Amino acid sequence: MADKIPKVISSATVIKALAKVFAFQAIEINLLRLHAGISDAKWKALKTEAFKKTYAKQRSFYEDRLMGAFALERISQSERETRLLELWLKQSEDSPKDEP
Repeated sequence: MADKIPKVISSATVIKALAKVFAFQAIEINLLRLHAGISDAKWKALKTEAFKKTYAKQRSFYEDRLMGAFALERISQSERETRLLELWLKQSEDSPKDEP
């Protein structure tokens, strides 16, 4: 009967496992980058550009959808930014069903 008790995985165990996965992925990326001859400066520029493009795409996606709602409310720009960030984080936690 004791064998039938489900095992509980603690958050710490999950974090440790994810840290190992990310560490191995970082090693693989670095090896591939070095093999391709991409310098550290170029790699940093590529990552920064990719992040900017992704952020801009997500931001425009939500701004388009919320423009009508924001027009009806009198809210500050910082409140708009906060709402957009919350929606972006919520969307990134959900499974991607609708790609912009």
